[in-house]
Amino acid sequence: MSDTTSDKTEYTIGQAANLLGVTPRTLRHWESVGLLEPQWRTLGDYRLYTAEDVERGLQILVYRAAGVPLAEIGELIDAPGTRRERLRRQREILADKVAHLRGMIRVVDEILEGEATMSVEEKAKKWREQWSEYRAEAQERWGDTPEWEQSRERVREMTDGDWEDVAAEAVAFREALADAAERGVEPGSPEGDALVLRHRAEIARWYEATPSKQVILARMYVADDRFAESYGEHRAYLRDLVEARAAREGVNLSNVQWR
Repeated sequence: MSDTTSDKTEYTIGQAANLLGVTPRTLRHWESVGLLEPQWRTLGDYRLYTAEDVERGLQILVYRAAGVPLAEIGELIDAPGTRRERLRRQREILADKVAHLRGMIRVVDEILEGEATMSVEEKAKKWREQWSEYRAEAQERWGDTPEWEQSRERVREMTDGDWEDVAAEAVAFREALADAAERGVEPGSPEGDALVLRHRAEIARWYEATPSKQVILARMYVADDRFAESYGEHRAYLRDLVEARAAREGVNLSNVQWR
């Protein structure tokens, strides 16, 4: 990774962990699996991390947030190419993560527009088509993750009625979120928490939903303008609701991990 930085600063394991927002234990684990080995040691055998080591740690965090197994991250980071090419690959992986959600948003919008005339069969068909479009690409990228296996099993068991329920709840939640925002429902309030749990239940239709995963998804809605199609001006409000609940559930909002 000689094309990353020429900074000669060195960091102790505690300093490096603080920069990366992880624990020293995490850094030691990454070292034990050959993912991030500090380049230097002191005479007393204490680890010293270079700026290059820290930058590698940042790349690990990007892939980990995208759900890439640790066993595969090293190969991705060490793949041939310039730093810019590696960053492009990271972006592609993160983009794949949101592709399915964007597709579902489009379906919700179509159902909203045709709510009065679309039959149950038509709505269910749209959801199935969207899932099929996403499935091939998602399986190639995420096929070895627990979330993918869980979602695949659940899709296999879904009936037309189940798909209709998915569509109806997506529309209903969008309307409830807008109503709460307009009435000034506060993050952390009972009504705000109820919306958070409702949103979490929708995630849980596809795979195990945790407070930390929900925070990552809610932040993604704000970071990616394409989610404006679904949540519009209420994306940041949903994030605030989710973060308020997650903080009380023990999630460290400055170091949220996909787990």
